[in-house]
Amino acid sequence: MSGSSFADGIEFEETFPEAALQASAAQAPAPTASTLPTTSAAQAETLANETVERMRSDEAKHLAEWVQDRRAEEERRLAQWVTERRTAVERSLAERTAHGDGLAERLQTMLVEWQDRFEQRLAEHQFEVQRLAEQRRIGDEERMQQWRAELEQALTERFAQRQAAERAPLPDRNGELRMSLRDKIAATTSARDVGRVMRDVVTEVTHTAAFALSVHHKDRDEVAYRYRVASDDDLGALLRSDTIDDGPQSAAAHMDDWARAQVTLRVGSRNLTLHTAQLAVRAGDATIGVLTLRTENDAIADSILARVRDLVALCAPHLAALRDNGSFRSV
Repeated sequence: MSGSSFADGIEFEETFPEAALQASAAQAPAPTASTLPTTSAAQAETLANETVERMRSDEAKHLAEWVQDRRAEEERRLAQWVTERRTAVERSLAERTAHGDGLAERLQTMLVEWQDRFEQRLAEHQFEVQRLAEQRRIGDEERMQQWRAELEQALTERFAQRQAAERAPLPDRNGELRMSLRDKIAATTSARDVGRVMRDVVTEVTHTAAFALSVHHKDRDEVAYRYRVASDDDLGALLRSDTIDDGPQSAAAHMDDWARAQVTLRVGSRNLTLHTAQLAVRAGDATIGVLTLRTENDAIADSILARVRDLVALCAPHLAALRDNGSFRSV
């Protein structure tokens, strides 16, 4: 993924003292960015359909023009031939009439026969042109169907390879990470310490521009504490002042799976896409907080989010106990 990691970024916290409870309650949660699900396979299918329809329309247009040109040329040539023959017959008839040899009636009959043969030949030619055009159309449709089947197969194989890559198990960079994780969590004495442990584990498995862990108040419908880390760059500076919708009334707090969103931002001289993934932190049936991860340009893979979800489930009971004791910051 592009962008700077929050691992070497700036760490800060947000607390909410008792004196500011009414002011905090009056503030409405910031709207979340609209969710734009990933539709790479759907976009590829749409593009394939549009390409097929466009090629089919172009082929039909070229075929119609070819048939029209061939028909016009043949009709012009035959009409010219009939005109020349008619002129010759009429000239001969006029000459015979002038000489008085009585061939006018026979020449007129010949002219009618030539006209009938011309019309018959023209009809046969038109039938042949239409037959060739139909054969060409059928051949084009068969080639288009074969091309579309090959394209769909290639897209299916590519999508399957991508899914397999996302679901592949990711090795720990630190071989002792899983063995020591429970001990590290049990040794924490504050919500900030739990947030730091989670931050370190997330750093091991993915590149993220910002990390935030909110802890909800035990008795009131508000955020009691929030631990945040953001990358030390222009995007991190923007995210440090950004409002996060991770309170008890947020959408993520009431979802069973990850809530995803993305938005396009102008940061300095560049445009980028900011992806957000949020997950409710639950101890039993109670939601005690929300974890928020943000990445630049590339969304976090499902396989990585599954590992982070296991981490949240491991930390949630201890974090709930620290919340109930009011242990937000370590001494």
